[in-house]
Amino acid sequence: MKMSAPIFLLFAIYGVINVYLPLVLRSMGFTPSHVGYLLALFEVAGLVFPFLLSPFISKKGLHGPFLFISGIILSLLPFPLVKIGGFTMTAILLAMYATGYKGIVPVSDSMTNLLLGDEHTKYGRVRVMGSIGFVLMSLFLQFIVKPEQASQNTIIFWMCIPSLLFALSILFIPGLIKRQPPDAEVHVETEFEEKKSFFNAFKNFPKVFWVGLFLIFCGYLGMTPSQRFFSMYVYEYLGLQASGFLWALAAIAEIPFMFFANRFLRRYGSMRLLVFGTFFVFVRIITYILIPNFTGALIAQLFNAFTYGLYHPAAIFFVAEHTPRKNLVVGMTLYSIVAIGAGSIIGNLIGGLVIEYFGYPVLFTSFSLVPLLAVIIYFIFFMKEYR
Repeated sequence: MKMSAPIFLLFAIYGVINVYLPLVLRSMGFTPSHVGYLLALFEVAGLVFPFLLSPFISKKGLHGPFLFISGIILSLLPFPLVKIGGFTMTAILLAMYATGYKGIVPVSDSMTNLLLGDEHTKYGRVRVMGSIGFVLMSLFLQFIVKPEQASQNTIIFWMCIPSLLFALSILFIPGLIKRQPPDAEVHVETEFEEKKSFFNAFKNFPKVFWVGLFLIFCGYLGMTPSQRFFSMYVYEYLGLQASGFLWALAAIAEIPFMFFANRFLRRYGSMRLLVFGTFFVFVRIITYILIPNFTGALIAQLFNAFTYGLYHPAAIFFVAEHTPRKNLVVGMTLYSIVAIGAGSIIGNLIGGLVIEYFGYPVLFTSFSLVPLLAVIIYFIFFMKEYR
């Protein structure tokens, strides 16, 4: 599969940023609340630009060029981001970085689904290469580079290298940089229809799509402590220098479930797996506080097998299943940027303040209740209609 190598490199980038960006910001002198604000801005910037651009990419089939340009942006910005300093300049540069970082995933997911054709359930077998890339990068950084003790120049170097390799993979793997077929049949539009095409795209989505998106939003909002503040929790609350190892463990746990996700999807369907995964987010997040030590963190990270290994392929298949073909990039963007991004924005804004004023136990406990309430709402109002 042509997208295997780019996805491997893409999530190697995530292996650096997801694990160490909060710690890098803390090392620059920012308080937990400031880190929360910056991470929230990171999500907002990563939401707006790709959200507005996705219909154009979909219509013109410019998936490859967008991925290449994003990779170049990610390889150029780390040095000024880390070195210039100051809240305002950090915010501006972080917003620029987020445009490429957050925009890559929905477009790569859409391109992968286009290349798979009608075999959407096999997405997990391609996406598993991303998990492998994340694991290898996390373990390499943890045991070889040791970022908690490394210089800022070392962190910058490892932010740049996988980004540059990702861009080169899009450029040199045959067929990826060229224009892809549009997500649907090309038809002639009037000028008035063309201007309204972005807004009309959302009218084509069925009600079940929005119900599933609500579950996903609540699930990812609930996962904010484990996705955005986990490295700080390990380093500052547990007093351990094991963030990279624990992140890698979570990615290792997800690999077999992601690889065989198509079997679970055929047997149970995407909606049931979404409900199951959303409930398990509650189980995972509360575990960090019920067992507040290395063992508890280890157990909770293993639960990533369900909260991402099954959850993400189920969400991708759900979106592909319930999105009109001509709006596939829009649907993937709604999933990746709106459901995940909006949850992260709210979570980051609140999370940093909660840590600063109430501490990590309150953070994890309060956020764990969000997915639990979402599942309860589903069973009360939607289960009979959408199973």
